Amino acid sequence: MHDADGAEGGVVMQAIERQFRRTGYAGTSVDDIAKAGGLGRGSLYAAFGGKSELYLQTLSAYCERNEAEWAAALEGPDEAALGRLHAYVVKSARFVHDDPDRLGCMVTGFVVEGVDHDPQADERVRQALGRIEGSLTECVQAAQRHGDLDPEADAPQVSQLLMAANRGMEVLARAGLDTVALERVADEAFEGLPLTARARSRRAPRPAVSGAS
Repeated sequence: MHDADGAEGGVVMQAIERQFRRTGYAGTSVDDIAKAGGLGRGSLYAAFGGKSELYLQTLSAYCERNEAEWAAALEGPDEAALGRLHAYVVKSARFVHDDPDRLGCMVTGFVVEGVDHDPQADERVRQALGRIEGSLTECVQAAQRHGDLDPEADAPQVSQLLMAANRGMEVLARAGLDTVALERVADEAFEGLPLTARARSRRAPRPAVSGAS
């Protein structure tokens, strides 16, 4: 039997998480989960619980990791805040293609799939989106303090715009849009922010890519 709290259990849970991200909740059977984790059905239930419990566990772990990574990436000095916001949209453009299995965000997958989940899963996703929006809003406010974004702009609305671009680019990537095209979308999304004249004057245009369509 695997120890759900040990190192081996962590590897198993990561494999199960990736299975859910690959095929969604509805498209993932208990046999798929057992195969992904290298377990028999009996061992799976004994160590980790059933499908719904496993989905909530992996979703919660994914959300915690995602929240922490974005909080760390968006935190920093005011003078570099605009660069961190730009890095956010660029990473959004590359997120799916940088994964060897072309897997998207588990949170986005949860929302797009539209399955009637346990209320705890719904609440965990809302919490994750709220926390990421909070990290973005703090970064937007830092850029406003430094004079790179219009101080009169509504910081939460700017954050929501960035999040919408993030989720939209993921869907486009999974539909087959390549990284070059997505990075152009990212640049357009970034240029649509309420940048101040000073910030725009410092931004160098992205060089044209030879042969790109």
